[in-house]
Amino acid sequence: MTADQLPLRGRHVLITRGGEQGEKFCNDVASAGGIPYMVPLIDFRPHEDLNAAHFKQSLGTYDWIIFTSKNGVKYFFQHIASHREQFEMFKENIQFAAVGEKTRAELSRYRVESHFIPNIYTAEDFSKEFFEKGYTVKRALIPKGNLASTTIAESFRSQRILADEWVVYETFYPTKDIGRLVTIVKEDRLDVACFTSPSTFHHFNKVIKQYYLEEHLQSILLASIGKVTKGAIENEGYLVKVCPEKYTIDSMFHELCQYFGQERKEE
Repeated sequence: MTADQLPLRGRHVLITRGGEQGEKFCNDVASAGGIPYMVPLIDFRPHEDLNAAHFKQSLGTYDWIIFTSKNGVKYFFQHIASHREQFEMFKENIQFAAVGEKTRAELSRYRVESHFIPNIYTAEDFSKEFFEKGYTVKRALIPKGNLASTTIAESFRSQRILADEWVVYETFYPTKDIGRLVTIVKEDRLDVACFTSPSTFHHFNKVIKQYYLEEHLQSILLASIGKVTKGAIENEGYLVKVCPEKYTIDSMFHELCQYFGQERKEE
């Protein structure tokens, strides 16, 4: 890209996701001329479900295992590490589903093929498309996070299908960079704030209210992934101007480039 082709040139972008995805987002923003600020407002850790021992012993009884996130895959395999040999023996008798390309890619790292992935990466669309395509299931296991919806399990149960939900990880609010976030917002550095989940926004909004920074949000463009995150933001009275149709961080980045690229053309 030449200087004239950098759609985010000079734009200061808040990235509220950490880890590999946050780092990649930062690099993408910088490559498009932007100035990224990575302040993780969400993090994850293993969760010890009271029924974990039962789920591990029963893995071979499920004909479908459904993953709704990359983290669900990661922490599922952490939990079954001591049962991995048994899992490899009967995994050929199990079909696997993934909500989203990132989840499917994470599964492939564990040499597991995804047999179904919905066209739209939401729990509602997963269930609808799953049954429309004629898939059948007798007993399903859904490894998930503590804040994940129960939509898929409930839709299966409404069809009299046994669906077990195993909480393999939990979301928590990291606070070590809060002082830095307060400074960035108070000094009106930001042009854009990007939210990848309702939790990232709720944690951000908690800081805004705690430090009385509401007036500083007026000049910040808010971007979100997915209608649930958008709804969480707009329920607090804010307007979301960028929300990609495809619910991925890569799509958010491209939407931001299009938005500011068009704005620059109109200047």
